[in-house]
Amino acid sequence: MHALEDDGSDQIRVLLVEDHALFRQALSLLLYRCQQMEVIQAGTLAEARLLLGGVDVVALDNVLPDGAGVELIGDVRSSNTGASVLLLSDAPDSANSEPAIEAGADALLSKVESPFTIIDEIKLLANTGSAPRRTS
Repeated sequence: MHALEDDGSDQIRVLLVEDHALFRQALSLLLYRCQQMEVIQAGTLAEARLLLGGVDVVALDNVLPDGAGVELIGDVRSSNTGASVLLLSDAPDSANSEPAIEAGADALLSKVESPFTIIDEIKLLANTGSAPRRTS
């Protein structure tokens, strides 16, 4: 099934934490068009910390104006144990992926991936609770 097709499953609540407004809004629009995804947006760690409750997946930029995205993973794990974390990185190399996985990220993808790859990963994380830890 194509990433933009609604498969009729329960709505997925996604917290998208990204400081680059254009990227955040474009990805939010694509996620929303999937029909089963409700997108909550935050541009900083401080904003995200206020919005953690009740989300299924946190899609998280690694570089934010008020800190590193990996700093939020512990908060996600303590306040919303059922949520999965997808770290989005400008360059998911071993220097970025190792700290993210150690901090508890379920998956790591590059922002240069196709938006449909990112959407499919979010769906996978929401449906399974976790994904094989990987980087792309």
